[in-house]
Amino acid sequence: MKPLSRQEAEMLGSWDRIAPRFRHRYTSRGGSRFQFKEYAYREVYGTLIAQIVEGLPKHTNVLKTDSWNEGIEDGRNLISYTTEQNGNVNRTVVCIDVSKYVCESANNLRSSEFAIVRATLLASPFRPVFDLVIDASTVDHMPLRLRRIWLSAEASALKPYGFLLISFDCRFNMFTELYHRFFTRKVYPEWTLTPTEVRGQLESLGFTIVREHAIFIAGFIWGSHRPSFILTRLFKRRGILAFLRNRELSGNSKWLSFVAPQYVIVAMKKPVESLTQAL
Repeated sequence: MKPLSRQEAEMLGSWDRIAPRFRHRYTSRGGSRFQFKEYAYREVYGTLIAQIVEGLPKHTNVLKTDSWNEGIEDGRNLISYTTEQNGNVNRTVVCIDVSKYVCESANNLRSSEFAIVRATLLASPFRPVFDLVIDASTVDHMPLRLRRIWLSAEASALKPYGFLLISFDCRFNMFTELYHRFFTRKVYPEWTLTPTEVRGQLESLGFTIVREHAIFIAGFIWGSHRPSFILTRLFKRRGILAFLRNRELSGNSKWLSFVAPQYVIVAMKKPVESLTQAL
């Protein structure tokens, strides 16, 4: 890999300045209070993760490519959906992050369910030992050159027939695109991506696309961080959330990418033999 440019290195280092501000804002707003956006986030992502791990081997290794949800906005912690133990099922979960602050915060908040490692896939320390890699909107924090390296490292960390869950802010949603252009990138590095470009890069790396969804529509439209939100009691009812979740995880939801803030793809890594035969 070509050495990082000064701009790229500064971008990665910026997270140690950004994360403390977000953590302070999160806790000062009452992070433990009910917030519909977080509830909807966990409902959709948690269900999707649970569906994937249900089909994995009994002894499973899982890698999460950042620790933001575990150390900064911990109301969005997704690890519990990968570590539920049933019978003789045993799952080892590793969360990484490039930021020292995020790792330390996640270590202070974490249970014994997972390990925190300060690392980046741009200089991956991992062999192909993982059955599942969860990239919950980490890839879209990478500029184009680093994004290609990042996706390749995710492929290299997976066993043959391992699964990659990858989500990103969707460029087809015009509001999301404009928000990133005029606000988000002034605060931290993040880019919107199209399903077409991510799908194409994954397929070029030897992945088979298993499923894809336009997601987080409910959280985007009805979400609020204000505890006085008038619909809070209604949306806390699991029947409402389950209905919205099932719509977002249906096979037809991908056609709603123009209104969804995020898009998720689940892909399976083909074994080397399959790629050789295809050639």
